[in-house]
Amino acid sequence: MDGDIDKALKRTSAYYPKVLRDHSHVYFRLRCQKFVEMIRQTAEIWDSSPTKSTKFFHEQSSASVDPDHLEMDVDEPKPGAEDWDRMEMEGADTSVKYQELLDDTIQYGQALKQEFRDDPNTEDAFKEIFSLFIYEDPRKSPQAHLLDRASRLPVAEELNSAILVSLGKRSSAAIELLYQQTEVLVDMISEEGGAGAFINVRNDFLR
Repeated sequence: MDGDIDKALKRTSAYYPKVLRDHSHVYFRLRCQKFVEMIRQTAEIWDSSPTKSTKFFHEQSSASVDPDHLEMDVDEPKPGAEDWDRMEMEGADTSVKYQELLDDTIQYGQALKQEFRDDPNTEDAFKEIFSLFIYEDPRKSPQAHLLDRASRLPVAEELNSAILVSLGKRSSAAIELLYQQTEVLVDMISEEGGAGAFINVRNDFLR
């Protein structure tokens, strides 16, 4: 999964229309993952800005973006007049994109919570993903692992398993079974500092 949740939902609905209906937990996981992806994109836009605002996620005003709050990195050489004009324009454009995506993320989160408001099983997941907004920089929060690209893998695996089940096949593909069996073997030979302690199946072979 490359993080394009809309594409995953669209293709699943088109080619396997029963999957999301019969596996509502998978649908919910995908919708939550999109929220996380939106937060990640917001952070990436923030990082791409040639200037930085003094405020970040939850402190930003959703009403407007004030270009006067953008400031230069003091360690950089002082730019000329043309450079200032270019950086002010780029900084303002990036700030607008940032604010628009931030507002879209908030609206998406509200709609997501509203959609699943009657499902008590979603409460813990909502607390986890919405806690990203408590911190000025969610990448430094206790839930920062959600923003790791590796977090997409469990969601993709759940979707693939649901698709396989809908096709009357095993919930795990052959390669997944091989991976699981390999991890068990590695754990066994890793006991008491064995040679397997230096092997990480996911990092060494699946990336």
